[in-house]
Amino acid sequence: MKLIGRVLFGGIALVIWLAVWLVGQPPAISMFWQRADAIVSTHETREVYDGLGIVQRTDPIVKLEGGNDRREPLRLIVEDAVGDRDAVISQWPLGLTVSVRISPAGNIAYPTGQWPFMMIPAIALTIVLAVVAFIVFKPFHEKRWRAQGGDAVRRNAGISFRPVAFLFGVVFTCVPLVLAYFFWTFGDPPPYSIAWPRSDMTVLSSTVRRHQVGNGTVAAYLDVMVTSPDRVDNGGVPLEGITWGWIPIPDAEQLREAHYPPGETVRAMQSPDGTFYVVRWRFADFLALVIIPLGLIMVPIGLFAFRLAFG
Repeated sequence: MKLIGRVLFGGIALVIWLAVWLVGQPPAISMFWQRADAIVSTHETREVYDGLGIVQRTDPIVKLEGGNDRREPLRLIVEDAVGDRDAVISQWPLGLTVSVRISPAGNIAYPTGQWPFMMIPAIALTIVLAVVAFIVFKPFHEKRWRAQGGDAVRRNAGISFRPVAFLFGVVFTCVPLVLAYFFWTFGDPPPYSIAWPRSDMTVLSSTVRRHQVGNGTVAAYLDVMVTSPDRVDNGGVPLEGITWGWIPIPDAEQLREAHYPPGETVRAMQSPDGTFYVVRWRFADFLALVIIPLGLIMVPIGLFAFRLAFG
């Protein structure tokens, strides 16, 4: 029965391990895919279901450099493909050369700069399962040590304990670090945007753009253009981060009239790539702050466990 239980546990652990490495766009395993340079040759707009409704997605279609005409064009999966087609084309113009990771199936690719969301959890889970596997098979090693005599048992007693201490060390250090990475980088903008420079901007225009969600439901995006008060021209830049996504039309109208009428002054922060985001408090910011005291408690425990494992 114990052997059956171990085999069952191993099968479940293998399924979870494969799922963590294979889920996501891009999946964590894509870090090992073939890399190449590709050129954007065209764009394709299609309707897809994103889990909430039907949305329009514009994907750049790329061809590999090097004159390999026998290979079919690849669909480049990018993060900003949903929404305005013109904005996607502006971000990924024709003729742009981009470094990509090609899927084994050879039909899609991801930009090499697009970090897999599950990469750190996949590496941490691999380490944890390796230690758990040693612990599960430890009785077989102890049986062999006992057969060698009492001296072998005493000599290897510390070795049998060290994987357990190492497992505690991995859990108590990796868990807060993984959570910290997730909480501080999740969202648009992410919570680490508190370090971005901030300035006062003037609202040039604000419009409620209707959006077909699916099943006959119509929602809206709030598009706001802002400019710096000291600019002498009539140009403007979009203000991002006002909402998480589409919202009901009445809510969009009320938000526009209450906070973003033309001429209103708003506080904005600028990302390293030049995008402006509205400054407002989000629940994700609260989670990012909570992870700090959690890490201060757990990481020292993990380091102490590592000292027991390698001491």
